[in-house]
Amino acid sequence: MNGNFANRVFTGLVIIAIGLLFLLRQTGHVTFDIGNLISTYWPVILIFWGVSGLLSQRSNGSGWWGAVVLLVGCIFLGRNLELFDWSVGDIVPYIWPVVVILIGINLIWKPKSKRNEPPKDDWKSYRPFSEDTAVPPAPPLHPDPTKESFTMKGQEQKQEDKGEDGFGGFPTNKKEFKEWKKEHKFEYKKNAQEWKKQNHEHVEWWNHSDPNVQTRSGFIGDIHIGQDYWDLKPLNISHFIGDTVLDLTKAQVSAGETIINVSSFIGDVKVFVPNDYEVGVQVVSSAFIGDVKILGQKEGGLFTNINIQSPSYQESDKKIKLVVSTFIGDVRVTKVG
Repeated sequence: MNGNFANRVFTGLVIIAIGLLFLLRQTGHVTFDIGNLISTYWPVILIFWGVSGLLSQRSNGSGWWGAVVLLVGCIFLGRNLELFDWSVGDIVPYIWPVVVILIGINLIWKPKSKRNEPPKDDWKSYRPFSEDTAVPPAPPLHPDPTKESFTMKGQEQKQEDKGEDGFGGFPTNKKEFKEWKKEHKFEYKKNAQEWKKQNHEHVEWWNHSDPNVQTRSGFIGDIHIGQDYWDLKPLNISHFIGDTVLDLTKAQVSAGETIINVSSFIGDVKVFVPNDYEVGVQVVSSAFIGDVKILGQKEGGLFTNINIQSPSYQESDKKIKLVVSTFIGDVRVTKVG
């Protein structure tokens, strides 16, 4: 029987016995004085601790203290019940020979230490291992990055030939670093342009058909776009926390439909569009929590969705389609001019 389980059973039985004893006293079947009971049977507590220690010997690895406490409890209980006149002093001379005997018995019957075996539910092979079994071939390696069309191998070789000092091959001296930066600036720009040409097919996930789409992203903070005059191209703006301000009044709108996607998790989105009859504006907005005010139309609450466009949108040569989606925040689209 497991030591912990036996200990729980013994403790539970003792508590049940105490409860039954007080129940019989309340019903009048048994009469006793609590003061006299405690003064006489208090060694039972020591006996209880001793038995608990012996029962938990397997889990703790030793039950010596339980045996000692049990022996002391039995001596005090026997003296209180006048079964014998022994005292602890009378027992001490006989304790150490008994301890030596118990140590010898423990060495003989000491259980072997268990090896650290894997748990039963650990991974096991379905087929036993055999030296005659052929070793499967190694899986193919990942593509060698050194065989890419554009690498920094040439630059690293140049740095090694020059024998530059410092962390990672960069000069630590400020003056030397400026000279090194000036020397390699043109080369880095050239390599960057080559990389862009070779990877021009890579675009963002939301628009794989148009490689000319510009992207702006932010994590925490505000995003301001359009403070100066600029050429408007298809644009994707992604923001996590913060306000997004987009000014299209200074933008040069090209012919055709230009789509702008704005997605924000927490924060307000403010867009200023030109009040020009030659430019048609369509706004598709969705918000989970927040107020929406677009071109004079206002809605608020939960799950707000608005799809509105200027009266001459379909006939306009220049069109701006604005798609705004927010989770928590207000959306403002205002005409200026």
